[in-house]
Amino acid sequence: MGSDLFSGLLAEELLLVLLLTLMLPEMLKVSPRIADALVKLVLFAACAILLRQYAQGYDVDLMPGEVRVDRFAVLAKLVLLGCALLLTLVSPVSATFKSGFLVCSSLLGALVMMDSAGFIPLFIGIEMLSLPAFALMLSGTGTTSASEGAFKYLVLSSIASALLLFGIAFAYGITGTLNIADFAQAVGAGSSPAVAAGILVASGFFLKAAVFPFHGWAPDAYSSARVQVTSFLASIVKGAVILALVRIFATVDLNSATFAIIAVLSLLSIYYGNIAAIRQRNFKRLLAYSSISHAGYMLVAFIDTTGGRVADLLWYVAIYAATVIVACASFAILCPGERDDVQATDGAFQSHPLAALVFGLAMLSLAGLPPLPGFFAKLFIFSSVIASQYLAAAIIAFVGSFIGVTYYLALFFRLFATDARSPLVDSKQSGTLVK
Repeated sequence: MGSDLFSGLLAEELLLVLLLTLMLPEMLKVSPRIADALVKLVLFAACAILLRQYAQGYDVDLMPGEVRVDRFAVLAKLVLLGCALLLTLVSPVSATFKSGFLVCSSLLGALVMMDSAGFIPLFIGIEMLSLPAFALMLSGTGTTSASEGAFKYLVLSSIASALLLFGIAFAYGITGTLNIADFAQAVGAGSSPAVAAGILVASGFFLKAAVFPFHGWAPDAYSSARVQVTSFLASIVKGAVILALVRIFATVDLNSATFAIIAVLSLLSIYYGNIAAIRQRNFKRLLAYSSISHAGYMLVAFIDTTGGRVADLLWYVAIYAATVIVACASFAILCPGERDDVQATDGAFQSHPLAALVFGLAMLSLAGLPPLPGFFAKLFIFSSVIASQYLAAAIIAFVGSFIGVTYYLALFFRLFATDARSPLVDSKQSGTLVK
């Protein structure tokens, strides 16, 4: 048992040791480059460990009913840590001891969530994920807008935690246990109290993931943070919350009422996020609304009944998170400093051809255009939904994705504008991104 606890949670232990290590050099005033190097080294080692566990087919119930490291946990942790490693390689998110400590604290919470077989470690994990992200939004900014955005995130995140706890209390009253598998079985059985508990639990996660209409905190929080922090929130934090939902509802069969709720919320998120993004003139706010629409695409996967729900969402989270990270890193090169007006990218290909090309391809991938990875991420989900005999939902979601293509293409063509403004972009008087 002791050896299983050590080997099964080795990635988490490495992160914990790193957190303790990062405290000492900061007190000794050592160069911040050491923090960046340590974070990258530990993330690389943790990814290597998870790859080995996956190759070995590692599947151990470390604490029955509480902590389980199975195939899904290993893959989910590999996706999150792989994206985190990519983030540290292309952006200075861990360039100081403080930011490195906060990023790794949040990552440790994400890993705890993926290992959860019970609601206690799941709740601890989601709080460990959220609270460092709140501090990270304020770190290195010192602006009023950052404080307001972080405060809104903190307040609504607290409401999400309250909804989650209320749902967990319902679940315990119904099942007499805090085991997630027992709760999922009760929700799948379709009893009214269990469905009510499921809605409360899901609502808490929807708030954390900025699903419409639980999205109110995202635009201000994303736009007020530094671009690398926005990248972290939109990719790894959102991905961890969605994968935690998979951990709970991976095998739950939806009844007609819950199917209707999930379908409506997912489609509203897609349409609202894409339509609202068209009017944005700031990249980080545009990314916030784009992330709302992508939360809708990921939510669509939960109406799948073919058994592909887990695989589809692992692929989508991995592709979406990596694309957002690359997009934000290339945008930071095109628009150094804190300027995030999309007009700053006009003609960027002439001065920064490589960064502009990478940014443009990232935008096309987020739009879901073939043959880029984002196309296949959406294809997997839509194919599973169609195979589940929900053709109408797939068609409506597919049509909604075409709305998103407009603002992604507008950003793409801006890069190659030959004058100060792209001809595809409206004038300041209209206040919109696309004419």
